Amino acid sequence: MAGILTDNIRGILLMVLARIVFAGSDTFTKLASSGLPATEVVVLRNTISLPIILFLAWRLGGLRHPGAIRDRVVIGRSVLEGTGTIAFVAALPFITLGQSAVILLTVPIILVALSALIYKEDVGWRRWTAIFIGFFGVVLVANPFGGSINPFLLLAQFTAITWAFRDLITARIIPRIPSVTVALINTVIVGLIAVPGVLWQHWRFFGEREAMYLLGCGVLVAIANYLYIAALRTGAISVVAPFRYTAAVWASIAGFIVWGDIPDLFGVSGTVLIIGSGLYTFYRELEIARARRTTAAPLLVNTPAQ
Repeated sequence: MAGILTDNIRGILLMVLARIVFAGSDTFTKLASSGLPATEVVVLRNTISLPIILFLAWRLGGLRHPGAIRDRVVIGRSVLEGTGTIAFVAALPFITLGQSAVILLTVPIILVALSALIYKEDVGWRRWTAIFIGFFGVVLVANPFGGSINPFLLLAQFTAITWAFRDLITARIIPRIPSVTVALINTVIVGLIAVPGVLWQHWRFFGEREAMYLLGCGVLVAIANYLYIAALRTGAISVVAPFRYTAAVWASIAGFIVWGDIPDLFGVSGTVLIIGSGLYTFYRELEIARARRTTAAPLLVNTPAQ
C-alpha cells in the first residue's frame, strides 16, 4: 500500500508540474506563432527540444530501447500528437491562453466517450450526462451568444479530440519502454510531420525576439512532454488525471500577466461546467472500480484451491 501511495503522490506532483510547464510553453508558443506560421513554429520548437530530450534519454537509459521506434502504439501516439499540435499552434494566436487550456480540458471527457465507443466499456447515464454537460461548457466558452463562434476555438477542439485518441493509446504502451524514450520518438515524429507544412506556408525569417520565444517554448515543451508522459504512467490514472485541471489556473494566470486576459461570465461558467463534469467522471470511475473490487472479493475467497 505504501508503494502505491508513493507512486500516486509522485504521479500527482508530476502532473501538476507538467501543467505549469505547459502553461509556460504555451505562452512562448503563442508569442512566437503570432508572427510565424504554425508549422514553422512546430519544426523549430521540436528542433530545439530534440537535444534536451536526447540528453535526458541518454542519462536515463532511454537509448537502450531502439526497437521502440518500430512499436506501432508509440508511432501512432506520436502521429496523433503531431496532428493535434499543429492545429493547436495554428489556433493559439486567435484565442486566449485560458480558452485554449479550458478546451483541452475536455480531453479526459472525450476519453471516457471513446472508451465506451471503441472498447465497449460500460458508461452509464450519469457519465454520459457529465460528457454532454462538459461539451455544453465548451459552447459557453466559445460564447456564440456574442455574435459568431470563433472558428479557431473549433480548431482547438479538434486538437482535444486528437489528443484524447493519443491518451487512449498511451496507457497501452508496453511498460518496458521508458517514458523518456516515448518522449524522444514523439519529438522527432511531431517535427517531421510539420516539415511539409513549412513548404506550403512558406518559411519566414525571424528576429532576436522570435528566437527567444522559440527557445523558451522549445525548452519548456521538451520538459513538459516528459513530465506528462511520466505522470500518466506513474500511479493510478484515476488519481493522477484529475490534476490536469490545474491547467486552467496556470494558463489563466499566464494569460492575465502577459496579455491582460480576463474571462467573461460565459467563459467562467463554461470552465466550471467542464471541470465539474470531468471531476465527476473520474469520481464515477472510482466508484465503479470500488464496486467491482467489492463484488470480486467474495468470489476470490470462495474459489477452491486448484
